[in-house]
Amino acid sequence: MPEFSSLVKDQTSAAAMGEGDDQLFNKKLSKEEKKAMAKAKRDAKKKVKEGKDGKNTAGGSNSSDKDKTTIDAKEVLAQAQAELAFEKDLGITNADADKLASEGTICTFSTSRKGVDARSRDINIQNFTLQHKGMVMLDSTEIVLNHGNRYGLLGRNGCGKSTFMKALGARAVPIPKGIDSFHLKEEVEASGTMTALEAVMSVDEERERLEKEADNLNGALTSLTEDDNVQGNDDEDNEMTKEEQQELLMDMISAVYERLDALDADTAETRARGILKGLGFTHEMQGKFTKDFSGGWRMRVSLARALFIQPTLLLLDEPTNHLDMEAVIWLEEYLSKWDKILLLISHSQDFLNNVCTHTIHFTNRRKLEYYDGNYDQFVKTKSEKEENQIKRYKWEQDQIKSMKEYIARFGHGTSKNAKQAQSKEKVLEKMVRAGLTEKPEQEKPMNFKFTDPGHLPPPVLAFHDVVFGYPGCEPLYKNVNFGVDLDSRVALVGPNGAGKTTLVKLMSGELLPTLGDIRPHGHLKLGRFTQHFVDVLDLDLTPLEFFEKEYPNDPRDDQRKYLGRFGVSGKMQVQKMDELSDGQKSRVVFAKLGRDVPHILLLDEPTNHLDMESIDALAKAVNEFDGGLVLVSHDMRLISQVAKEIWICDNKSITKYHGDIQNFKMDMRAQMGIDGEQQGKLRGDASVKQKDKIKLKGDSSIKKKEELESTSVKKVSNAKQKDSLDKGMEKISIKESSVSTEKILQTNSVKSYNQSENNVPANTVTETSPAPAPRARYIPPHLRNRK
Repeated sequence: MPEFSSLVKDQTSAAAMGEGDDQLFNKKLSKEEKKAMAKAKRDAKKKVKEGKDGKNTAGGSNSSDKDKTTIDAKEVLAQAQAELAFEKDLGITNADADKLASEGTICTFSTSRKGVDARSRDINIQNFTLQHKGMVMLDSTEIVLNHGNRYGLLGRNGCGKSTFMKALGARAVPIPKGIDSFHLKEEVEASGTMTALEAVMSVDEERERLEKEADNLNGALTSLTEDDNVQGNDDEDNEMTKEEQQELLMDMISAVYERLDALDADTAETRARGILKGLGFTHEMQGKFTKDFSGGWRMRVSLARALFIQPTLLLLDEPTNHLDMEAVIWLEEYLSKWDKILLLISHSQDFLNNVCTHTIHFTNRRKLEYYDGNYDQFVKTKSEKEENQIKRYKWEQDQIKSMKEYIARFGHGTSKNAKQAQSKEKVLEKMVRAGLTEKPEQEKPMNFKFTDPGHLPPPVLAFHDVVFGYPGCEPLYKNVNFGVDLDSRVALVGPNGAGKTTLVKLMSGELLPTLGDIRPHGHLKLGRFTQHFVDVLDLDLTPLEFFEKEYPNDPRDDQRKYLGRFGVSGKMQVQKMDELSDGQKSRVVFAKLGRDVPHILLLDEPTNHLDMESIDALAKAVNEFDGGLVLVSHDMRLISQVAKEIWICDNKSITKYHGDIQNFKMDMRAQMGIDGEQQGKLRGDASVKQKDKIKLKGDSSIKKKEELESTSVKKVSNAKQKDSLDKGMEKISIKESSVSTEKILQTNSVKSYNQSENNVPANTVTETSPAPAPRARYIPPHLRNRK
């Protein structure tokens, strides 16, 4: 018994000092120790098997080859596992994130212990914060981009949409490794050895790399299946089991083959040519070197390459800026069938309506709010949401006010009312803890305004037999005759290169005609907005300093108020214009245009960088303007809001189109072979406005009867009105102008498409045709000779 008690005493004291833990408990191993133990077990099994196989020397060489193949396959599998582990740990590209941080953009976000699954097809990031040069643009918001959805990103100019897209494009946030991305941010390199077609098809290196990777993965999968040494691991936290390894390899092989299918060599050239053609490249242009193209055309090549590669995540920032209307229609149709993830920034409502399935709103509260549906559905849902929020907010405030008054009146007595006051106090505290509804913030509206320039008798600006061509090139225009007055509202459309911007330069006097005569009124003052509008500004100055320099006699307070009307307010007024977004710079230019008081506005692509609210403010200001307008734009909604006439620049002449911009778009879609109806009408279309005004009342049967009666009456009246309107339309326009303008119009080049080109001489028109033929469709240049 003494020996036993002594033994117990020794063991107890030893255990008290921490000895014997390895025998009493399973020691918790580190990750490295677990891997080392598992590797030692596999090596031991492998040596045992090699010892058995070593007795048979006849098949030594075959065994050696097989072992070599097994080793290579395991290396591939190990590399795949390492990549997966790396992706789970980080999920970001450090080099690009560091470069972004050096430019002043910092992203923070929450990460999961499990990390990012490399095989995921969706992007989900929590508590995302975006800062740019010390300014917080997004604060603790959520990024959700699901496979198969097409997102339109909306927000005010300067809120940070482009910065947010740059962060995604640089992979400065956790994006699964299996999601390849393309951010359209710069034009393709100007090269004297690579054509436009070759630039689009320059993905052969990627195809070769993918084919080699597929071979390696297939070999690894075969060896893994045949290798009996790979067994399920005893430790679940160590490495993947054999079945999990096979599943990983099969997923990786499937992903590689999907990319190879997208880059199919058999159809590569056909697809590349089709994309380039849709973006406006003729067959000859596709064979030109990229150095021979302007920056806008090289940007088209870059866009074509992005569409050809077909990335899982496609990021497009204002993709329509460098496109003509025909290319915009083609791109709209192409992107409407995109079946991966698309995130685009665009301020063209018609484009967003026909492309997007979801909308992301970049709010003033530095949050991202997600809506189902296109732009029109977003506007409707947002309006309903704000209306309900206002009702909820007012109800809560009324309840709080009522309870506080009751508590203040009866909360300090001993009566029965005091108990009710205490009860209401508890209810009030509970409401506050649960969270009160925020007061909806109404965005401050902009009020663009162009001052009345005063009256000028016509003709204000007249073209007489104008011929123009750049030196060494064919003439862009021949024998052009037309007039622009203060009541003109003209939209110029046509393919790129047809001379729309050149015509505006001729109007402004920047270019002189080769032959013919351009006669502006002696007191005419033009206001011009160009695609290179930044050249007007001194970017080293603030907007306020710039206006003080341009208009030194204006009081500072008046200049502040004037800039505020154009959305340049607060800190923006004292911020260097070099730090402003392109949309904010555009507002400064429009403010200058309004301050100069022009008689005619010449606007060349004014909506390229403006947000939705600015475009609406611009349209309202133009409609209230008492001067003339010549507009070059691919924004069909703006054209539908402000233009009374559509002139087509093509075939070295100016042709008047009989119809509105919606008819023009439908004609182009038909000629391009695009079937199907549009998802939505232009919001500025007159037919839509009239339809919205019609409200039928009463019983449904009465409504149907009234509809049938009104339809039959309209059919008869419309047929009569159409003939009278067509006959009188040109007479009215001539009667409103002076005698000199009548002479110009009688020989002008604004000819009608309802006349035969064989019977009517070029650049002439008979304005008083008694019975005009039905309006013919506009045919794009490269489709006219199609059989």
